[in-house]
Amino acid sequence: MSRRQVRVTASFFERLDELLPGQRAATGTPSGTDFLLHEMPAIIDRLADAYETSTLLVADDPEIRVLITAGILVEYVAVYAVLADDDAVEVIYLELT
Repeated sequence: MSRRQVRVTASFFERLDELLPGQRAATGTPSGTDFLLHEMPAIIDRLADAYETSTLLVADDPEIRVLITAGILVEYVAVYAVLADDDAVEVIYLELT
């Protein structure tokens, strides 16, 4: 299968702003920019290359899938995504631990 386009939606960025500060904290908490630069490239690659096999169905809504992975800057990352009408992956939500 060919590589899918991956788009990140406004709702993802809103959630990122809720979870991580705008600037890296003295305590070591990464910033939103740190997350985008260090965590998201590998996540986007996995979604683009293997959307169905690297994600799980979300029980509440069969249209939504979740990719759960270990992070570099955070312990675990869960990104929620849907397939758009044009077969692109749209990342819509984020959870971090």
